[in-house]
Amino acid sequence: MRRLFFIVICATYLGLTSTAFAGAWTQKKGGYYFKVGASYLNSTIDIDANGKQIQKANMGELRDLNYSTYLEYGLLDRLTLVSSVPYKQLKDTRTWRDLNEVITGTTLERRWGFGDMEMRLRWLLVNKPVVASIAVGGKIPLWYEEDPSTLVPLSSKKVDADVRILLGQSLYPAPIYVTGEAGYRIRGGDFSNEGFYALEVGITVDRFLFKGYLSGIRTFGTCNPVEEVELIGDQSVLKLSPGVICRLTNWMELSVEMIRIAAGCNTSAGNTFLFGIAFKR
Repeated sequence: MRRLFFIVICATYLGLTSTAFAGAWTQKKGGYYFKVGASYLNSTIDIDANGKQIQKANMGELRDLNYSTYLEYGLLDRLTLVSSVPYKQLKDTRTWRDLNEVITGTTLERRWGFGDMEMRLRWLLVNKPVVASIAVGGKIPLWYEEDPSTLVPLSSKKVDADVRILLGQSLYPAPIYVTGEAGYRIRGGDFSNEGFYALEVGITVDRFLFKGYLSGIRTFGTCNPVEEVELIGDQSVLKLSPGVICRLTNWMELSVEMIRIAAGCNTSAGNTFLFGIAFKR
């Protein structure tokens, strides 16, 4: 009975502070996990095509305030619907200088609106000796405004499709779990396809779950040198993320997480701070 209880706790908590990764477990039929979250990033540094951290062009500063909803719903005991929708508030500030390095002005661009909706189905393959699932789905753009000159696009405006294999294991009687995934994403338009992976380890202590999370995206294209690093494009990213979840009641919990972009190419660097409240049944 204690073993079953621990497995249920793991299945409820696993990775749900991130919409990109939710562990190998599925929800029971009619069960759900619904989370509302907010994240904040402030970055003045880019990672160039060679993986070197550089100052953003024109003393640039990127601010990304992101609100999101995340839902898991058990269609069957072995089949879970997963969906997430972000709402973004983006701001890009640039400071312009003349040839004598004298500041001549600043420009500010703001954009807000819905980003890409993610939706997939996760099917439980086996639950012994490890939990193994397969998930199929993708991203659907909700923002179609054409503005090729923007520095802060809300979406690629293209449909992506992906497939992933997920594995998970509780280390009972120790209150520890391990879960991971690997997958392949077909990107729409002229973007190169990607491989992605993730690994998460967590330990429960009373009402708290402490976790460490590593995830990466690897483009199958080339990180070519560019004058301006874009938010959307062919890029590779390695992220490290510690986090903690506090169980307030049997049906509600709070989460706090930090995501550190540790390495990559043609991407923004910096720390993202995330806060969330989740409801479950």
